[in-house]
Amino acid sequence: MGHLDVDRFKQVLTEMLETLIGQSRDSLDVMSQEVAAFADLTDRATAESDRHMNIIMRERDRQLIGEIHEALERVKDGEYGVCQECGEEIGMARLRAQPTATLCVHCKAMLEDMGRPYMAPAGNESAFLEE
Repeated sequence: MGHLDVDRFKQVLTEMLETLIGQSRDSLDVMSQEVAAFADLTDRATAESDRHMNIIMRERDRQLIGEIHEALERVKDGEYGVCQECGEEIGMARLRAQPTATLCVHCKAMLEDMGRPYMAPAGNESAFLEE
């Protein structure tokens, strides 16, 4: 992958990170300003449901923030865009669609076919089962 491509992805990742952190901050502000006392049980149930959904979304965002930090580390280490399973270059189309991708399309498809989440291999072992 060319230097200009890596710089562009670094910019995209940084912008994603800033957006997510801003949304998280805004969400936290809203949650901290909510009034806890509701006269109507339906209003209280709705507020609790909204709060629960907000917590789930914040957790998802927190995970994505972690993935972005890891991708930025790979940029810094010169490993961005390289499949962590096979060592081949991850295609540009995949990186455009998923800038935090750690697997090429082929390895990701194999993983999904296996029906289990990707676990980083210990040592030099493959994350895929030998057939």
